Amino acid sequence: MKDFGSIFDGAMPDDFHELFAARAQSFASRYPTVPPSDPPHSPRLLAAKWTRHVLYGEDMPSIAVEMLDEGYDTPSLRRLAGETNIHCSADAEVLVAKMFRELGVSYPISDSEAMLIVTRQIARQVIAGEFNAWDAARELRILWGRRPDPVDVAAVLDLYDDLDWRIILQHRLPAHTSELLDAFARLGALVEDEKPRIRLGLLEGQGWIAENFDEPLPEDIQEDLGGR
Repeated sequence: MKDFGSIFDGAMPDDFHELFAARAQSFASRYPTVPPSDPPHSPRLLAAKWTRHVLYGEDMPSIAVEMLDEGYDTPSLRRLAGETNIHCSADAEVLVAKMFRELGVSYPISDSEAMLIVTRQIARQVIAGEFNAWDAARELRILWGRRPDPVDVAAVLDLYDDLDWRIILQHRLPAHTSELLDAFARLGALVEDEKPRIRLGLLEGQGWIAENFDEPLPEDIQEDLGGR
């Protein structure tokens, strides 16, 4: 097992508030296969957050202004930055959707895909030292609720749910945190092309074509179709 005794600078937290508020540390050198987290204004990440209702309509004009400052530039992005009458997400949906497509994002995206994009970002932030691991686990518990989870998300949530004072009193917190970081690293290492793909020829031999496929249709059916 990796030595994670330094996670808490040699001292165990006195309470759960201290545990969740502890300064985040980078574990990038221990998990070199985990890419850096995406920039906050990555269009695909924003699209996932928008889909998951992490962002709201009234947030988007200021985000658009910040994106323009960072060098993004599309007609819809400029319009969104100047909007003053957005009071809810419905007010912005059409313009936001157009902005994402102009930025090269395939939109809309499914809820499940959005969940995994947001989850992967959180995992990468943990490994990069941008997010306290236990606070991030709590964030995933809120995000995923009690629905069925992918295996590595389930591992994070199980460790979070199992956390109690026995873990601390029995000096098992470093090992428990080590398992948590391993689960976050597996999530963070996921890349887009790891999704199952359709392989040509996969159903070869499983279909059939009737012997009379090329024969003319019966006359009554031809009449219903206008004689064709």
